[in-house]
Amino acid sequence: MDALRLESLLRQLIAEDSFPLLGDTEWVGRAVARLTGGKNSWITDRALRQVATEGMAATTGL
Repeated sequence: MDALRLESLLRQLIAEDSFPLLGDTEWVGRAVARLTGGKNSWITDRALRQVATEGMAATTGL
C-alpha cells in the first residue's frame, strides 16, 4: 500500500513540475513519513491523489 502512495506522489510531482523536490533529502524524508502507515482502505485513485496532495502540502507549506 505504501508503494501505491509513493507512486501517486511521484506522479503528482511530475504533473506539477515539482520533480526537483526529490533532490531535497529532508523534504523526501518528511514526505515519505507522511505517506507511510496510513489506512489500507486508501486504494482508489481519488484517495491516492488526496493523500499525495496532503503529503505535498504538509511538506512544502502549500
